[in-house]
Amino acid sequence: MGNDGGSIPRRNELVREKKHVEKPDLKAQLAAMYTTCALSERQLEQPIVGDGIGRLYNREAILEYLLDNNAFGDNKSTSLHIKSLKDVKTLKLKANPLRDEAKISDGQSSARFVCPITMREMNGNLPFEFSWPCGCVYSAQARKEIQNAGSLDTECIVCSEHVEAEDVIPINSLDADLLDELRQNMERRKKKTKKKSKSKSKEKRKRCDEDAVDCKGETDYVVRSVKKFKGLNSVSVDQ
Repeated sequence: MGNDGGSIPRRNELVREKKHVEKPDLKAQLAAMYTTCALSERQLEQPIVGDGIGRLYNREAILEYLLDNNAFGDNKSTSLHIKSLKDVKTLKLKANPLRDEAKISDGQSSARFVCPITMREMNGNLPFEFSWPCGCVYSAQARKEIQNAGSLDTECIVCSEHVEAEDVIPINSLDADLLDELRQNMERRKKKTKKKSKSKSKEKRKRCDEDAVDCKGETDYVVRSVKKFKGLNSVSVDQ
């Protein structure tokens, strides 16, 4: 293989190497998801709402979307499950007391919100959650620590409102299996709400019917009394 005018092939010419595929920067992606509306891609501004799979939106953007489903073009695919304001929850967020607007204007980042229990920043570095019944937002770490300390796992760790395990919504999860589970929980929650609504309507109709019967009874009594009174007057006049 020498002195024949040929060349020795290199390894990368003999073995086809796999092309390097750049992975997305998950940290940057999460940071963006915690600061921008999932529908309009504008900066999140109060009031902020969350849906059943933990995505964050400006409430104004949701209202605009409900009025015109094509208002945000292809981004509407992220919110096809939102049919009314009942499908989102207004979030109760703790403002970051250490946020310095002057430093932010100089290019230094600082999270706008923090966990009300641990005061850790809500910037995508740590998982955060919210309770669907009340909308309270807190870090997953805070919930686990408080529950491990003996607190009831059916209460919101911020306001103590009753919360079922399936009503704790992880914010901006990228886990496909968890997202599927959240979608299933979301559908169960909708069915449960419809069932309660039907039950309340049925009970209300029943009360109305009972009130109508009572009202009819009172009316009949008044009519009989009037007739009796007229009869007595007629007798007295004849006499």
